[in-house]
Amino acid sequence: MIERQIKLIQLFINNAEQYLTSDDIATFLNVSNRTTRNDIKAVNTNFMKDLIVSVKSRGYQISTKQYTIKEVEKRLEEYTDKDHKILVTLGYQLLMNDTQLTLHQLEKTYHLTKKEILDYIGRIHAWCEKFDVAINVKPRKGIEVVGSQTNLNNATLHLNQLSTRNHRVESLILDELPRAHVDTITQIIKRNLNDFDIKTSDIQVEQLLIHLILIMKRSFTENINGGLNEEALLISNKIIEEINLKLGYTLNLQVTKLFSFFISYHFNKFDLGVQQLFIESYINRMIERMEERVGVHFTQDQVLKENLYSHFGRTYLRIMKEVYLNNPLTKEIKALYPFIFNVLYDIGQQMTEEAGVELTEDEIAFLTIHFQSSIDRNEQHHLNVVIACYYGIGISQLLATKVSKLSNHIKVKDTIRLEDIDHYDFTGIDMLITTHDIIIDQLTEDVELLQVSPLLSDDDKHQLETFMAKKLKPAMKSDEFSGVNFIVETESEKAFNTASIFEKAQDTLSNNHAVLEGYIESALERERMSSTYIGNQVAIPHGNPEKVLKSHVIVFKSTKGFYWKEHQVKLAFFLATTKQDIQLTKRIIQTIAQLDEKAIDELIYLEAQSFKTKLMKMIKG
Repeated sequence: MIERQIKLIQLFINNAEQYLTSDDIATFLNVSNRTTRNDIKAVNTNFMKDLIVSVKSRGYQISTKQYTIKEVEKRLEEYTDKDHKILVTLGYQLLMNDTQLTLHQLEKTYHLTKKEILDYIGRIHAWCEKFDVAINVKPRKGIEVVGSQTNLNNATLHLNQLSTRNHRVESLILDELPRAHVDTITQIIKRNLNDFDIKTSDIQVEQLLIHLILIMKRSFTENINGGLNEEALLISNKIIEEINLKLGYTLNLQVTKLFSFFISYHFNKFDLGVQQLFIESYINRMIERMEERVGVHFTQDQVLKENLYSHFGRTYLRIMKEVYLNNPLTKEIKALYPFIFNVLYDIGQQMTEEAGVELTEDEIAFLTIHFQSSIDRNEQHHLNVVIACYYGIGISQLLATKVSKLSNHIKVKDTIRLEDIDHYDFTGIDMLITTHDIIIDQLTEDVELLQVSPLLSDDDKHQLETFMAKKLKPAMKSDEFSGVNFIVETESEKAFNTASIFEKAQDTLSNNHAVLEGYIESALERERMSSTYIGNQVAIPHGNPEKVLKSHVIVFKSTKGFYWKEHQVKLAFFLATTKQDIQLTKRIIQTIAQLDEKAIDELIYLEAQSFKTKLMKMIKG
């Protein structure tokens, strides 16, 4: 089956209690009625016999007389698992093969039809674009894979992105060698590292072996003579010599030098010398720009600086050697922290032009974790309270206990007497709670004054909770949306696709004189280099904010769903926002990222105005 037919089965599962007409199905799949009938026939033949039945004058439905929905879901789960395995395996075969493969060869290897093979190749090709690798089907010649050795390696190491199942490309790489050879080389690496008193783990050894296999299988022409660590080179030489001796391999000096890089990288066996000055300067500029864009005092976080100096030393070494490592958490990081990731991406692009250091999305994901950790360390999570009570220590302690029990976010820092207020240092305090009406001149604007009853009434609790909510999660001001043009586009009979969304966004922004020339091109390049898909069927395409004159949020919603590279999307938020609206952009992205599939399925069926009203209410908090 092809991917469209998998979508067809899922459509019937989701509508098991209803009849679907040919028009319903054709609209959902964006195909003709004839193609719909052919797809149903293919499903009934290749997936489950007579799964979808036709009832005269009513439409199509799953045959619940023959199958339960659970049986169909289980079978579809098994098929999807197989589908993902083929994607990863076929992608690996295409990227690693030195000779051109033919469609006929692949049909025989995978027991698939020509149509199915072309469907898989199309999906892999769309994914490979971000690595500057192209997969072209040449009539009468075969399948051509175009890309540098470095880019091919980069794509190969990231093939796991094609599957949400447990299909590891690492296993395919290890299978390039006989199992006995893998075990022997593993022991050789471990023993030699141990001889040099280097502590390691099985995961690190496996990563070294994977890179060694890729070095062996590829023809590298890069100059790797400069900047090699002597100890790492010595270790690499001993490992390669022992492998050649025990297994009869003929690995040469080129392999030894390349492999020494990975040893130096994994175990910090490198000296950056004067390049350390460049690294610190680069990181300092990045931190300053992140502070300017995000509004967090990153420059005051010494832990962040030290961590980034250490991390980026290794990153810089990788970039200069044009060696890429897979960050297995990139997809999750983009989904969890989309705002920080996207701001870092924009800043990274600007700094590429200035410093010539091009960051991949994996590198940006690593950096995102460091900046997010800084935010978590320094963001206020507690309301610091001082209680001033007239009634003595007993009532003061009772009131402090009642206030503390209201929320884990409330910290009672001190209980004092009313007469001590004038001389108390309120630095770092958010609220002063008193049991009497008092006038205090020296309190700063940052300290809220709240009078309560000694036994803390329900009204007192409500006032305290309201202030805490405002302090820890400030609501937006009513006029913050006034400068933003919010537009909702609903899918018509003609289904959305990535190209049509960019075209429509360009028309809308141009007609409203909202962007400078080159904005859409920057958004397309952003998408090509790193997908703006953030999970849960949502994408957030956007371009260079410096080219935006007036902020626009254009929402494209689809009840049927459409493909955004390898992912299905029902909501695409085109965020053309100015640098001045960065905090609003942050609120929008954070709100979008928190939407689950249930919330999305509710939103996409709302009329445009209702959708806009509900979403803006969610964003405002």
